[in-house]
Amino acid sequence: MIKFIKKKIKIAVGLMSGTSLDGVDVAIIQISGNGKNSKIKKIGFQFFPYSQKFTNFVLKNSNSNTAKLDEISSLNFLFAKIFSNCVKKTLKKFNIENSQVDFIGSHGQTIQHIPNGKKILNSNVNSTFQIGDPSVIAKLTSILTVGDFRVSDVALNGSGAPLVPYFDYCFFSSQKKNRMLLNIGGIANITLLPKNCNEKNIIAFDTGCGNMMVDLLVNKFYNKSFDKDGTIASRGNINYDLLNLMQEHSYFKKAIPKSTGREEFGETFVEKILYHSKKIKREDIVTTATYFTVWGIYFHIHKFISNKNFPEEIIISGGGSHNKTMMKFLSQIFPNSKIFPIDKFGISANEKEAIAFAFLANETLSNIASNIPSVTKARKSTTLGKICLP
Repeated sequence: MIKFIKKKIKIAVGLMSGTSLDGVDVAIIQISGNGKNSKIKKIGFQFFPYSQKFTNFVLKNSNSNTAKLDEISSLNFLFAKIFSNCVKKTLKKFNIENSQVDFIGSHGQTIQHIPNGKKILNSNVNSTFQIGDPSVIAKLTSILTVGDFRVSDVALNGSGAPLVPYFDYCFFSSQKKNRMLLNIGGIANITLLPKNCNEKNIIAFDTGCGNMMVDLLVNKFYNKSFDKDGTIASRGNINYDLLNLMQEHSYFKKAIPKSTGREEFGETFVEKILYHSKKIKREDIVTTATYFTVWGIYFHIHKFISNKNFPEEIIISGGGSHNKTMMKFLSQIFPNSKIFPIDKFGISANEKEAIAFAFLANETLSNIASNIPSVTKARKSTTLGKICLP
């Protein structure tokens, strides 16, 4: 560890598997420094898609009504094995030996996220659960691995999410412009960086569902894993009665900062929506769900962000950035903001979160706090993640 910390330039791997459950992102980077003084150079990136059968199996075990304890235990190891194999394949593609890699940062796969607590045996327990154990990854790859980033923040009464705002602040803050980083994965989240801000000025939270509802709907209606390019949504119309029903979700009544997940916008919510939309065309339901994602972003910005801090620039990442219909709705609803894909800043929309977790692992190994209490409501700043030796 001491030898590692003294190295000026390190090679790191970042792993991301998000709530959309479409696959594993693997990023290899060269990194030096810490915090806002960090320098990152991308070496390589690969995406490994999950089969629909595998995704459905994980979704079953993310639902408290259908999950099985033995299957969750097995998935914890299976995800770690999948992550490890993806790392090995990516390193091989870019001609890098395992021994050359200093560390891996792995987000894991969230199957439960209950930051506001649940009553258990007369105690209210806050919790979060990411599977794909980092200690298994470390053993299978022979590379030091940092994982379970959310747990430390939840232990301090934080929401454990979002965690990427610290990365956003270090790499995208501007002295002259109010910037908003918008990531549309399974869940949509924003980081608002007022011009010339410090860590205490950062505003970040989940705005609600991202691609999650659309993915579930197109899988149910068309046996597709996602609406490629927003093609299905482009053929439909917004059903405003259905949209009004979606807008009644209790998440929009909660104050910020806050976070959400599949527990609130997953299968149970989709089934409720379908129950009330039996006479509505399928493509109209998909279009309405696509617009609902963008409306959630708009609602939160106008409700919680002052005119002084209103985003002049919106920088987009995540799978939703490829949904042309969603992007059209976003441009319509934010006509006075300049909208850029994150690619213009040297990081592709698909790579960002994997790179972010490699960066967060570097902060952890340097004993630097990387949560933002004003964002997560944690009692104090803290280092994130567990360090697992090979």
